[in-house]
Amino acid sequence: MRIGKLISAIVGGMMILAGFGMVVGGAVAVALPDDEGWIESPRFRVSSDAVALVGEDIDVDLDPEFIGGRTLVSWEAIPARLEFDSRNNKDVFIGVASQADVDQYLEGVSIDRVDLFKDHGGRGIVLGTADVVSPTDQDFWVASSTTGMLDWDVADGEWTIAVLNTDGSPGVDVAVTAAAKVPFLRGIGVGLIIFGIAGLAIGATLVYFGVRQV
Repeated sequence: MRIGKLISAIVGGMMILAGFGMVVGGAVAVALPDDEGWIESPRFRVSSDAVALVGEDIDVDLDPEFIGGRTLVSWEAIPARLEFDSRNNKDVFIGVASQADVDQYLEGVSIDRVDLFKDHGGRGIVLGTADVVSPTDQDFWVASSTTGMLDWDVADGEWTIAVLNTDGSPGVDVAVTAAAKVPFLRGIGVGLIIFGIAGLAIGATLVYFGVRQV
């Protein structure tokens, strides 16, 4: 009997911890998006003396997730948005394209490989020529903007975000805010809260019976 009570208390305690984590995670998932469903990053600034700021390569795989032969999660694209403005009075271009196209376009050009989602300057300058043909003259961008707002439906593929001055001159300095809409996030959050509360209730019951004196 004592062993059974001990097991009940241990299992109940684990369920309480798991349930609490699910409730907290669900609450965060519900609270993060704004009224339109966007999750927005803090504003950050990146700058470099190079011709282009090139972000970390983005590998996207949106294949459906299956459980028991049924589709659990499936989407074709995730809406993303970048709001940006120049900090050195130069007109700025932001574009998204396949890694291969960006690498070919900027081959032999001075670039700075940076984490575009952290507030700092460049971290890995690759030396090269001090200018490039204007990015606005290229037709390989899947999404691009010079107006301060870039909307991009993130789809399967290997992508790179590049930031340049519109005239291709060196010295890029921008402030950027990134945002994305994660499909079903609020629904997932609500589900986590419900399952978490259920886990807390069951766990508390098991602990009660495990420690109750007969």
